[in-house]
Amino acid sequence: MNVTKDKAVRSKISYFGYSTALAGLLSFGNNALAQTAVSNEQAAEPNGTVGIEEIIVTAQKKSENVQKVGIAIQAFTGDDLAERGIQSSTQLVDVTPGLALSSAGGGTESHFSIRGVTQSDYNDIVESPNAVYLDDGYMPFQGAQTFMMMDLERVEIQKGPQGTLFGRNATGGLIQFISRKPSLTEYSGYLSLEAGMLDSPTNPLRTTVEGAVGGPISDKLGFRIAAKGFKLSPFVINRYPEQLFEGPLSGDGADLGAERMLAVRGILLFKPSESFSSELTGFVLRRTMSAGLFEQEQAASVIDRNGTWVDTVVIGPNETRLSIGPGGADAGWDVQNTGIFTPGPPERPVPGGDYFGFTGIKPWVTSSSYGFDKAGHVDMEGVNLKNTWDISGAITLTSVSDYKKLSKLQTSNGGSGPTALIFPTIGNEAWSFTQELRLNGKAGNLQWQAGAFYLHTDIDANSALGIGLANPQISLSTLASQKTNSYSIFAQGDWSFADKWKLILGGRYTQEKKRSLVTQTSFLRPTELYYPRTITDPGYIATIGPLPGGLPFAGRSDDGLWAMKAQINYSPTNDMLLYAGVNRGVKAGGFNSPLAGGLPIPASLLSYKPEVIWAFEGGVKSSWFDNRLQANLSIFHYDYRDYQAFLFAGVGGIVLNRDSKTNGGELSIKAVPARGLNITAGVSYTDAKVYNFPTDVTEQVVRTVRPSFTPKWRSNLDARYSHSFHNGTLTWDANWTYRSSMFFSLRNFSAVSDVGHSKFGAGISWEDQSEQLTFGLRVENLANERIKTSVFDVASVCGCVDVSYELPRVYTLSVRYNF
Repeated sequence: MNVTKDKAVRSKISYFGYSTALAGLLSFGNNALAQTAVSNEQAAEPNGTVGIEEIIVTAQKKSENVQKVGIAIQAFTGDDLAERGIQSSTQLVDVTPGLALSSAGGGTESHFSIRGVTQSDYNDIVESPNAVYLDDGYMPFQGAQTFMMMDLERVEIQKGPQGTLFGRNATGGLIQFISRKPSLTEYSGYLSLEAGMLDSPTNPLRTTVEGAVGGPISDKLGFRIAAKGFKLSPFVINRYPEQLFEGPLSGDGADLGAERMLAVRGILLFKPSESFSSELTGFVLRRTMSAGLFEQEQAASVIDRNGTWVDTVVIGPNETRLSIGPGGADAGWDVQNTGIFTPGPPERPVPGGDYFGFTGIKPWVTSSSYGFDKAGHVDMEGVNLKNTWDISGAITLTSVSDYKKLSKLQTSNGGSGPTALIFPTIGNEAWSFTQELRLNGKAGNLQWQAGAFYLHTDIDANSALGIGLANPQISLSTLASQKTNSYSIFAQGDWSFADKWKLILGGRYTQEKKRSLVTQTSFLRPTELYYPRTITDPGYIATIGPLPGGLPFAGRSDDGLWAMKAQINYSPTNDMLLYAGVNRGVKAGGFNSPLAGGLPIPASLLSYKPEVIWAFEGGVKSSWFDNRLQANLSIFHYDYRDYQAFLFAGVGGIVLNRDSKTNGGELSIKAVPARGLNITAGVSYTDAKVYNFPTDVTEQVVRTVRPSFTPKWRSNLDARYSHSFHNGTLTWDANWTYRSSMFFSLRNFSAVSDVGHSKFGAGISWEDQSEQLTFGLRVENLANERIKTSVFDVASVCGCVDVSYELPRVYTLSVRYNF
């Protein structure tokens, strides 16, 4: 464990799941094929024995016991997550081996990474290789992948390519959020209140209010409504303009880290007969947050004898060189972001400071030239309709229609200091529509599925780079639009060809068409928060160009893609499943939307090819000692062709195609060794490599690197003990998570990495005998560990890197009333 010794350092931290909290509180509508399942708790059976209750999942789009599915799945019920204090989808990484987060925007946005399959490109025209589904509805916007969760039936995390049944960009895996559906027989609901305090200099408050209610309107119609409100006060003190040595005043000096969120979801269930059901779900999300939360760490670029940027290192307090060249000489700087280092001032204004003299203040205290409270937002709404017909006793038809609309804006201070240097802003106006039709059937020993899927997305993902030192201030903007139409057909069959043996074969074909238009422009900035979206907006100066390959750049693609699955399952006993198979996963190619003002790139790099993954996996799922112990093991090998790898250099980046290989394994354990004692544990190992990856767009230096946001080791342990106490049940909880060292950029430079960390948590709760009233006390990040969540390397333009952190220690009091 790496606990910071400095008390001042230990009492602050940046923000993780709770400040990412809800780019889309979209866990809505329930899966009609899923059944209500109890949590991973002990259960007292009629004969008085103790065991682990089963969880029913729909990982293969049919209801099955999770222990009978030959896929590496981590499943949690909503009750289980609530008892563990897990409110944000970002916290799932603490309880799931092989799952990680790729963060951007100073904690305002996070994407999922599964077994090293990561998309570090934060541009919103890009889809994630790890799919997120909300009640069978695909989420195409990676900027809304993580959110606060509410009123869930369960969460299913499927690891490895799911190319046949979930073929839409599930090369790494997928996460399904399944809402609690209405009851047609009884009314129920709850109200939950939480108040937390962060262990940082201002001791800010974090409050959450959540509630749900539902029941029958008639014997054929039911409803359920859920709502959640969240508020986080600023927890970083902004002393701007302290240490401002040059440049104009900018921003309003607001403290940073504030966030507010409100989400509402409603579900109607109509079941006129046993053979037909219809679920209609609608949701609205509104979220605001401060400018991106970064702390500065002073750094220097390392330049080789050919002028190529080959590393970035954190500097000491006496360092005065702008960068480090051959023989230790000063190699200059690249403040104009041209990719060429040229002579600058003879030394840094202040030893150990950035190019403008800022040395930092202390953790959770900064001096930021771009301090705005409500600088960003995520607004989202959507509608989902799911109809299920039991055509006959052996065939079921399911239709899922889904519409989502997103408006997003996030901004941050590039350089994280008092000098008004650069202000990256990323915005997105998008909508999507998906339609899936599928048939499920059974004929003798064969269970089969077949269907078709359609996706349309319309995205305007614009980015702007405000130039603070310019006079007058200007904004260099990239105006990008992309339309996607994707058509798929799929089929899969599970054949029990012999006693205890099952053969699974499946395939999917996709035809995907994209049209992309990219224009780079310049605007005058009448205010610091000005964000132009089109050339008709005020302040338009000129179109920058020409872009390599034409002005503006217009791209079209038409990819034919196929995915497959072949697997064999063997069940030697009712308590054991062995499986081995191969999956082929695919993700369509796309187009880069280079940041205006970023490094110049050749025309050949404006588009990139589809990626293909061949995944070979074997595993065992087992239950022991009358189901008081479950142990699941999986081992895998990935062979990636044309992996879509993100190169970040200067102040922007692009996607390149490179080959990659991964070897790894995971172990998950659940145990009920004694009545009242529940233990869950997991460990994952991921040895992933990306080959021939360049340090910059010139590709003069290439290396074998590790994927970003991919630690080799992750582990978790949670122990809960419940016993009778004062006419109720008292539960004690202790948890531990660990991740080894990792890089935050594929370049694997020294300054964009973090050492391994352990994190501890603890809690205590009391529930009355009626199971209606619960009081709780919880402490997160007990040792106040400083854990990095992202690092952006802007050393060439400011002599620093931008770093964001997880939250510091948090104390939380909670009360919940069920009715």
